[in-house]
Amino acid sequence: AGPRVPGVDDRGPADASGVVAQNAAQRPAGWRPWRAKLGAPAFGCSAGEAAVVCRTTDGRYEALDPADGKRLWAADLVEDPRDDQSFIGPTGGVFVAGGTGVPAVHGTYAVLLSGGRLQVRDARSGTVRWEKEGPSGGGLATRPVVAEGAVFVPTGDDAGGRMTAFALADGRELWSKALTNADLARVEYRDFEPVAAANGLVYAMSDAGFVAYDARTGDQRGQVPSEAKTCDALLVRGRYAYCAPLDATNESPLVLHRLDAVTLSPVGPGRLPVPAGIAESGAWPAAVSDRAAVVLDAGPLPWADWGKTDAPAGVYVLDPATGRSLGHYPAPALTSADGRRQLLSNPLITGSALVYADFSALRVVPLGADGRPGKERVVPVPGAPGPRAEEEYDRPAGTYLDREVRPPQVLPLGGVAHVVYDTGVVVSVGLPREALGEAPAAGEKE
Repeated sequence: AGPRVPGVDDRGPADASGVVAQNAAQRPAGWRPWRAKLGAPAFGCSAGEAAVVCRTTDGRYEALDPADGKRLWAADLVEDPRDDQSFIGPTGGVFVAGGTGVPAVHGTYAVLLSGGRLQVRDARSGTVRWEKEGPSGGGLATRPVVAEGAVFVPTGDDAGGRMTAFALADGRELWSKALTNADLARVEYRDFEPVAAANGLVYAMSDAGFVAYDARTGDQRGQVPSEAKTCDALLVRGRYAYCAPLDATNESPLVLHRLDAVTLSPVGPGRLPVPAGIAESGAWPAAVSDRAAVVLDAGPLPWADWGKTDAPAGVYVLDPATGRSLGHYPAPALTSADGRRQLLSNPLITGSALVYADFSALRVVPLGADGRPGKERVVPVPGAPGPRAEEEYDRPAGTYLDREVRPPQVLPLGGVAHVVYDTGVVVSVGLPREALGEAPAAGEKE
């Protein structure tokens, strides 16, 4: 059995590697397959042994019991009357209702960022354990990072980015660091915030690109080289970190940097020579293990369709050391003849397999000891909503996320996959054997 995983979201565990070890001891007691419906469309979720917690597009949180899907608690941290809408404005500005971040479930804790507050709750009961002032807003992916007995959150304002570390148990402030040291032009603004934790370090986006700090003391340990300063995604796996710029238009070619996980300096050539056809597809990295780097070309996001509009190419499996292609799994047709859309979740590596979902099924690809992927298996998910048509509304006024077709999310833990659909439907199913690491390839050591 693998190690116990304190919590998982769409990036995997806290290291954002997309690799989630499966340990049968983490399967909820009395678990049976279940289906639940949240009170509003889902918009970023996290799962642990104690709860599945989702942010909804109206800026609230809802927690479900991972054993049966029953609602455990709900939280709305924004007391002022407000427009309960999350949307992307005509100029590309992102507005999340209540400034609500993606939740983090970590063991018995649920960590929430909303309404200018950082709140830590008991993940089962929803009881508030402690609360601090937090950021007044955030991006689509802003979330607390929890590791090493601490919670790392953005605490900056419009004048500059900061990251602060609080003790998970009682909320004591441990340290705080500036992520920007200059007055930035508007065009230079990014989401200056923590993104991952591993190896006793916490990684954050700064105005110099990704930086690594000692999680206990806040001392800086590493910084990406200038050629990797434009990276938006960071995945840390063991001795290595991988980073890549992301492009919502799917127009820019994939550039994948391989870095030392502590210093963030280049390893070998630094930039992996990804095959041209894959690089030009506009793929981005989703998961990386010792054996495989997984990149996804999901096509342009619907609200950024002025870029490359080719059909999505699907999932590629690459050698993490050389960048060469090991396998390709085409995406289902984005839009069927009757106008219904079918989108793919971020792929994650679980056990000896790659697992991702569309609106109808789980897709499972076994990975051999050499990283070579096998035949994709499509496992229907009972109760999945299936492909659906785009809703017609006046998009020039803004893209409303509760009305958009958005990719599903897979949260695998303890041999169970909680599949969260954009409509607010959540379905919990057992993972196939190869996704549990129970059926290793010939010659592979267990």
